[in-house]
Amino acid sequence: MNLETWITFVAVWIAFAAFPGPNAVYAMAVGSRRGSAAACAAAAGFAFAVAVYVVLVALGLIAFLAASAAAFEILRWVGVGYLFWLAWQAWRADPERLDDGAITIPEAGGIFSKAALISLTNPKSALAYVLVYPPFLSGGPAFNQDLAIMGATSVALSFAVYAVYGLGAGRLGRLIRTRRQARLRNRAFAAIFAAGAAALAFTEHR
Repeated sequence: MNLETWITFVAVWIAFAAFPGPNAVYAMAVGSRRGSAAACAAAAGFAFAVAVYVVLVALGLIAFLAASAAAFEILRWVGVGYLFWLAWQAWRADPERLDDGAITIPEAGGIFSKAALISLTNPKSALAYVLVYPPFLSGGPAFNQDLAIMGATSVALSFAVYAVYGLGAGRLGRLIRTRRQARLRNRAFAAIFAAGAAALAFTEHR
């Protein structure tokens, strides 16, 4: 892969990752409530999901998912249920403001897992790889090298983008001073998660 092609891929991937969606919302929700360590744990979870998708691309399974209406439907409804569950959790979250401090390893693991599942249960994330990757992949012997470069780039950029979302929200979260403000924040994120679930429920396989 030459430098010009790689730079173009970087621009396309940043636009894809930065587009507001459930991933960005979760990074912001965690960052605003739990601080920078939690924001980075969420970003790492999304980066891990990207790595999983890259492996699926290498195995040719992404194309199968995109072509299979049944697989798309199963993944879609799992994603819908998961987003509604996150909405319920956000609605019931403790309104106490949490300072920007360290989190325990189990807490970081939980945030990491939730972030990864948000991406892995969203069929629209999977379909994006069918659209974004093929134009940049060469055929023949260069395929594996190009895929490795693109995969590593996607993982790194995804971590960076969602860390920026989470850390930025963390800074804004410091402005929250009262329980009422914290409750409004939590319920605003709950409403966004619920709206995302509803939008995914009406997404059709094409």
